[in-house]
Amino acid sequence: MAKPRWADGPWSLIETPSKTKDMSQHGAIFIANEMACTHNCIIRGMNSIYLQAEYVQKPEDIADFLIFVRSWASWVSDHHILEEGTMFPGFEEVARTPGLLGDNVEQHHAFQPQLKTLLAYSTDTKPDKYVAETIRKTIEEMAPSFHQHLSDEINSLLSLQSYNGQALLKVYKRAVAEATKQDKHAVPPLVLGLRDVTYEGGSRWPALPPLSEWIVHYVFGRRYSGAWRFLPCDTWGKPRALAFGPKSEEGTTV
Repeated sequence: MAKPRWADGPWSLIETPSKTKDMSQHGAIFIANEMACTHNCIIRGMNSIYLQAEYVQKPEDIADFLIFVRSWASWVSDHHILEEGTMFPGFEEVARTPGLLGDNVEQHHAFQPQLKTLLAYSTDTKPDKYVAETIRKTIEEMAPSFHQHLSDEINSLLSLQSYNGQALLKVYKRAVAEATKQDKHAVPPLVLGLRDVTYEGGSRWPALPPLSEWIVHYVFGRRYSGAWRFLPCDTWGKPRALAFGPKSEEGTTV
């Protein structure tokens, strides 16, 4: 039987620095590892959208799928706004080098038009007007520069090891605190379902207070619960077959 299709392709995941480096050696390594985990969530989301888009056909399924796409596009957009407005300027201040991460900001401009298109389409489209190919073509146009950026940024962060690690961590934690202000009914359920705790042999990213996953699943996740069907993992980060796709004779998504 064919191997089940899943969210680790068609665009590949990023190797996390923790696979080869000791995160306790420098704050920049820890930050790069955290960002790699975030970027892998972003890639799994893009893959999940791309793979399932053409198989969603019922109006109620399309409505939920559009919420899923909108939540992902909004989260990614906010992530880059936070980088440009808070995180990167803070890192450059620690390094006393304005424009140090300018190439990473410039890369944002290459895929920003398609990201805005996805956000607008998923926000404004009614189920009866849904065209899967619009989403798939937009992702195909965006993915090359987008995926390259997500990979390059990890190397840029690792290059900060010559600067004050504790000061860099302070900036990073401030940005993370700002990120927690995003829509709790959309972002936490989305992110927890895009992580894979089995990746590279096991990962507990992100570090969460006790009972957080239960609160996200049973409280915050309820408002858009139909949209989370399209996630590649459950709230606890356990991989599962994608909900929509071509079916084998046994009924397994392949």
